[in-house]
Amino acid sequence: MTATILLPEYLLPTADPDSLRNGMAVAVAGRRIAAIDSPQVLRRRWPDARTEDLDGCIVMPGLVNAHQHGRGISQVQLGYADDFLELWINSRRARGSLDPYPITKLAAACMIENGVTSTVHANYSYGSGDYEAEARAALRAYDESGLRVTFCVGAMDRGFVVYPPCEDAFLAGLPAGLRDWVAVPAGQPYAGDGAATVALMDRLLADFGDHPRIRLCYGPAGPQWVSDEMLSALARDADAKGLGLHIHAAESPAQRATLAALHPDGAFGHMAELGALTPRTALAHGVYLDDRDIDTIARHGAVVVRNPGSNLRLHNGAAPLARLLAAGVPVAIGTDNSALADDEDLLGELRLAAQTARVPDWHEPPAPGPADLLRMLTVNGARAAQTAPDVGRIAAGARADLVALSLDRARQPYLDPDMPLIDALLARARGDDIRLTMVDGDILYRGRALTGLDKPAIAAEAADAARAARGPRDPDDIERMRALRRHIERHYRETLLPAGGDGRLGRHNDKEG
Repeated sequence: MTATILLPEYLLPTADPDSLRNGMAVAVAGRRIAAIDSPQVLRRRWPDARTEDLDGCIVMPGLVNAHQHGRGISQVQLGYADDFLELWINSRRARGSLDPYPITKLAAACMIENGVTSTVHANYSYGSGDYEAEARAALRAYDESGLRVTFCVGAMDRGFVVYPPCEDAFLAGLPAGLRDWVAVPAGQPYAGDGAATVALMDRLLADFGDHPRIRLCYGPAGPQWVSDEMLSALARDADAKGLGLHIHAAESPAQRATLAALHPDGAFGHMAELGALTPRTALAHGVYLDDRDIDTIARHGAVVVRNPGSNLRLHNGAAPLARLLAAGVPVAIGTDNSALADDEDLLGELRLAAQTARVPDWHEPPAPGPADLLRMLTVNGARAAQTAPDVGRIAAGARADLVALSLDRARQPYLDPDMPLIDALLARARGDDIRLTMVDGDILYRGRALTGLDKPAIAAEAADAARAARGPRDPDDIERMRALRRHIERHYRETLLPAGGDGRLGRHNDKEG
């Protein structure tokens, strides 16, 4: 078997900064790492090996984007301005359905350019009415891109307009015409009920269960969007099949209030009773977690995925990262396709997460250190994706998911000898410093070019899909959406206690026509 030998200036095989080594090389054979040793030893062992000269670079485990939705054209570019999460979600009702294939493939290409070797595609539906076709189109895009993906089969059976327990009262308060429009959606967003979702999972497992780079898990949208019956059914099937659960949780003030109203004794303890909080559970966002929540999550071994740019852009604030880490909760990082700079630079998002954890309180836990941040990028992301220990480290026998990152930005024009190189790298590196991205032994990005994807052609196809979906199904849907938005905005303003309150849901009062 032909081997490839990577020859970097530095090698960082694990998330421990002390594992940094100079003058070490990595041999890759097939899909796995074959050996780590000096260049001389590896060349003697594989005299016919191809070599990749990566002088001036550090080779480290590939980056894991542990929460995104395959949106290769950003929401801003599609015409959806940043807003409160609940308004932002509903604003998509007035547009047509995008073709998931080119949109997802473009997202994959952008992630590869930014050093991402593995990602979690969280639940997402384009509302076509054929969710299985959407899922298969996205999976085809990931397969062709070469990226490793954990694909979440989505599920949702309530909270389609506003969150429970106020949904029925809200709908009853809408004008009749608007209520009828909302009551007849263009199509079921996902497969249907719990049984239909399990049946879809079985079909997808039959086709992708043995795929070397595709892993499937359940993606129930969130406890406010999924009934106990559906969540427990999916948790049971996940346990029986050894699958993960990837769940949006406590993302916004309205979600915090909803969970408090639905589960006054603790939403995460309730999830645990349903079998939905285990070491195979990843909780996305987690902005509004109190100490009781954090303790419950830590005891059950779940992972939290931080999405800092998205949380700031959608009026949700910053998650308690330092407290999560102090409690022993493994935390990963994701872009949510809504990074602060509206790109897929996971290194920039990691830096944002670190800085927003620096709260102005001497009594709070310390901000994350370099080892914490490296774990977020790699091994904890692999845990969230259910791919550890095969992914997230450089070791003989592990999957050959590697990146090479230029050290120029960290060191030039000067770096004080007392500043640890890893600290400087985490403080300054950006996605465009990536020089090589390898997934499963295949080099997908070298220098500054994708090796197997025609990104301009993919981008052009994605743009065509966006243009085709721009118009509403019915011209009157634009005005209907504006009217619905006014009602939703008033609903959350009036049902959430004012600033300084405890954030619980109050009495619904929506009488305006």
